[in-house]
Order: sequence, then structure tokens, then C-alpha cells
Amino acid sequence: GQNFARAFEVTFQTADGGLEFVWNTSWGVSTRLVGGLIMTHSDDNGLICPPRLAQYQVVIVPIYKTDDERATMVDAAQRTRATLLAAGIRVHVDAREGIKPGAKYYEWEGRGVPFRLEIGPRDVAAGTAMLARRTGGKKEPVPMDGLAERLIAEMNRMQIELLENARARREAASIRGATKAQLIQQMEGTGGFIYGGFCGERACEAEIKEQTKATIRVLPDPEFCSPNVPARCLWCDMPSIAEAVWAKAY
Repeated sequence: GQNFARAFEVTFQTADGGLEFVWNTSWGVSTRLVGGLIMTHSDDNGLICPPRLAQYQVVIVPIYKTDDERATMVDAAQRTRATLLAAGIRVHVDAREGIKPGAKYYEWEGRGVPFRLEIGPRDVAAGTAMLARRTGGKKEPVPMDGLAERLIAEMNRMQIELLENARARREAASIRGATKAQLIQQMEGTGGFIYGGFCGERACEAEIKEQTKATIRVLPDPEFCSPNVPARCLWCDMPSIAEAVWAKAY
């Protein structure tokens, strides 16, 4: 419609030179996508942000005990930052004073930063940095030589793993080619996503909602459809016009 266009005075020039309010949709994409990101990629410690979306892909935490060590470690961290920035990596140095390293780790972990580099005196002497991944596993020393290439490879690997894990969780909570009995049973139990044929009739859709509280979440595009798209409606057994994904709204 034109309600938002009128409210914000968004216009376009017509072929005859006049101005008209644009016709636009309103999907609420920004907040819903952020919510979906948080629900999909999180654990008990906070957000796990996919590297491609992260504001900072790497956070560097200098480790020191004395003022002299601080100056040296912060300088090393800033030089490392410059190298990574030159390779196109989004990186931040957390050189805040008065905050212990553990508190910094906790904060950046909760904010979902994919990778953390710790640089202390022993690391500088050895020409390494300590690498920690937001997805878990043991910290490990990594050479400064080739660090940018190593991190880019790590980010690509994490991106793929997060996507594969999300797909696996979705499929574990889904029933494809479901029957009427499976839809009823699943909605009375743990819930989840039910993929099934849909006849397109409003009366059928209303009956499903009344009896199961489930509604159509989406009519998936071909790339998200089941390998064998049902030919019959899972509820009334009439010919299906599309595959539908049913679930309860919470």
C-alpha cells in the first residue's frame, strides 16, 4: 500500500513528470531477521554470529601485567589489526583498562564474535597468537605468519558448519510428506514443522487451525520444497496446489 509512503513522504517521478507516492510492502525484515539469527545461532553463553554477518569477525585482546608490557602488547595487537584489516577482515582491539581479560572474553563471547586472538608476552616472543573460536573447542597457538589467510579459511569453515548445523536442527524438528494424523499428533506433542500438501481452500485451512492451532508458516520456494512434493492435501485429500509448512505460532 501507500500508508508508509505517505507518512514518510516517499515519492517517485511518473512518466509524465508528476510525483506519486510509492507502493511498497512492509515485511519487518530487519527485526525479524535479527530475531531469527539469535534464535538459530545461539547457545547458553549467548549469540554465535555467522562470520559473514558479524560486526567484528575477530577481537584481539592484549594480555599484560605491567604498564611496559601493556604498551608492547597493545602495539603488537594494533599491528596485527592492521594486517588483518588489509586482508578485508573486520577486527577490533579491546585495549580497555581496568577490565580483566576474562571479563573481556565473557563479553565478546556473549556478543557472538566468531574469533578471539589473545596476544601476550610469550606469544610475541614466539611469533604466535592464541586463537579461540566462538563455536567452542580448545584454544590453540597460531603463527603470525599467514594469520590472515588462516583466519579467512577458519571463517569460511565456521560459516559452512553453522549453516549445516542449522539445517540439521530444522530437519530434526520437521516431518515431510506428513499425514493428517501426524499433523494432529505433532501439534499435540512437541510441535515443529509439518510439510504437507495443501488444497488451497480457506475452509480447509480454517479447520486445521481450529483443530490443531497450526497455521501455514510459508509456502516454500522450489529450493526449499521436499524432494517429493505431495500431490494430495494432507487434511482433506483433495488435489494439492502447493506444499505448505504448518506450525504453531508462539
